Amino acid sequence: MRNIAIIREGFSDYCVIKHFINAVLQDNSVQLTDYDFLDMEKLTISGAVAKYFRTSVDKKAIVLKNSIISVLYAALKKFKREKDKVSNKDILLINSDAEKILKDKNNYFNKEFYILNEISQLAIEEFYNNMVKQGWTYNNLPLILPLIFFPSSEILAASCIYNFKIESKNFRKLRAKPELKIKVYGTDNIPKAIETGKMEKVLSKFITPDTVKEVYKEIPEARKLIHILSFL
Repeated sequence: MRNIAIIREGFSDYCVIKHFINAVLQDNSVQLTDYDFLDMEKLTISGAVAKYFRTSVDKKAIVLKNSIISVLYAALKKFKREKDKVSNKDILLINSDAEKILKDKNNYFNKEFYILNEISQLAIEEFYNNMVKQGWTYNNLPLILPLIFFPSSEILAASCIYNFKIESKNFRKLRAKPELKIKVYGTDNIPKAIETGKMEKVLSKFITPDTVKEVYKEIPEARKLIHILSFL
């Protein structure tokens, strides 16, 4: 593995994912540095995801798919520019907050929610196919993975901080803002949490190799990533 690039919604999402990836890899005796990560700042699919849920147009899945493909083209271009070259040992994560409440983690597999993963996977496959038509091969294309949280990345952090089995609250019923953010960071003012160092303190303390198993149990959105990182 060489580099991990992250298309994300906000900087807090980037921080959560970065800490989580490091936690999984540390459990396998791999230590990454800041240089191994690439923040795809200003590239996002969050607007397209939000539009998907707002509209009732029959072709909305196609619109979202095409939006993701467009972002992937821009991301690959930035990846090459920032890291000189891209290989099949690199990873490109497509992250977004769905801003939808599951109510129960098993609802993730219901069509209305899981379809986001299916659309993302289709966009990735079509992107690869387009690159093959342009003469690219797998050797110089990254492994692209979707990572869409319900409702937001705070659900992953919360699963590291709290025992979902014994807590009186069902965390899957909480809104991203303000409830989840307050449960994780003690505030829903994310810029302030970043500025004061509160976010970094919380993530460093709780997202560790020891809590990866809790994430695996409670956050089905992250399971495939855990398997792939562990395998690598």
